Amino acid sequence: MLDRTQAPEAFMLDDLALSQPDISTLKNQLELHSFSDSTNPVIKVDILFPFGKLNDEVPGQAQICAKLLTEGTKSYSSAVFQNTLDHYGAHLDVAVDYDTTTVTLLCLKTHVNTLLPLLKSVITEPLFDQADFDKIKFQQIQKVRVNAQKNAMIATKLLRNKLLNGTNYSIVLDEEYLNKLKLEDIVSFYNNSYKHQPDLIIAGDISEGVVKQMDDSFGTLEFSSKGVKFEGKLSPDYSKETFEKPGSVQASIRLGALSIPKKSPDYFALSIANEILGGYFGSRLMKNIREDKGYTYGIYSMIINQQYADYQIIGADVKLDFVDDAIAEIHKEIEKMQQEEVSLEELETVKNYMLGKMAGNLDTIFSQAENYKSKLSEEVNYQDYFDAYIHTIRTISPSRILEISKKYFSQTYCEIKVV
Repeated sequence: MLDRTQAPEAFMLDDLALSQPDISTLKNQLELHSFSDSTNPVIKVDILFPFGKLNDEVPGQAQICAKLLTEGTKSYSSAVFQNTLDHYGAHLDVAVDYDTTTVTLLCLKTHVNTLLPLLKSVITEPLFDQADFDKIKFQQIQKVRVNAQKNAMIATKLLRNKLLNGTNYSIVLDEEYLNKLKLEDIVSFYNNSYKHQPDLIIAGDISEGVVKQMDDSFGTLEFSSKGVKFEGKLSPDYSKETFEKPGSVQASIRLGALSIPKKSPDYFALSIANEILGGYFGSRLMKNIREDKGYTYGIYSMIINQQYADYQIIGADVKLDFVDDAIAEIHKEIEKMQQEEVSLEELETVKNYMLGKMAGNLDTIFSQAENYKSKLSEEVNYQDYFDAYIHTIRTISPSRILEISKKYFSQTYCEIKVV
């Protein structure tokens, strides 16, 4: 019988067994990356384009263009488009971040042959109807108006404006940008961007017939080169700013500094040090500022990696009376990590947590394909990345954490307070 008075034995996770994609080439030289698993009769198709909000010539182009793609095409009116997806129980979405745009179809295997032409139609012949544009623009304006009342959103926007100054990474869509946006801007963005060569990633119950159907649908399309030109130069502003918002119940604080890319040999070690500082519920920032001081319900530190910008953000919503005290405690915890070695017990806890989280993020064929997709866009080898990450987590020492903290946790942070 299970003895519930005894905690289960803890142990370090074994090597992760990652599925390797089968890479084939379509008639037009597009690469198809296939993750096959017949556990469930479901297929997910991702079309990964190498552009996003970073490539806007007019702020909002990429985001609004993505939303219009699912409002109907020349072959599928808006009503037919939605009814087709509903009839087959399928989901189609276009997701945009700063560096990439992903068009995704999720459906049962038995319906993939019927739905691939619809997916092809989305990226090759969008309707771009004026009424649809006006509707989506109105919806987005309402959304940004709501966000403009949230201290956390204001703080993040102000931080991006300062820290990522000189690039489109600094731009957060607001009502002023949306009011200037015209349908012609969307059509121009589509014509200039969706001609670039994408990567195709497919996961699920894949057979030779499915691969042939992908080739028939997408192997005849013509694309230009894969590269997208980046224009801009980071000019971070590390000054402090206080934004007063009358009626606030609590304040939002953000601290930010430029960091290192995933390709850096020190990246994995820094990510572990950041986890200790503020990356999980048992982190030092949480223990100090939430549990000990009671200034906040939650505080975090994260390293964000984008194609041309890498940075650390520390953020929290805190009680109005303790804004400066909370910021002082953040700096104290950073200084402590730069002056003292972490204990072996604390480091072991973080190692087990990170390995367990990594395993959880790779537990299905779809999650593995999702991770593979992100590494593909980052031009990082999928297997090598996780092998090196796991090795670093297992072998990193307290002295190495101290060295990395001294080297990469900034002495100067861009500081935002919304009070």
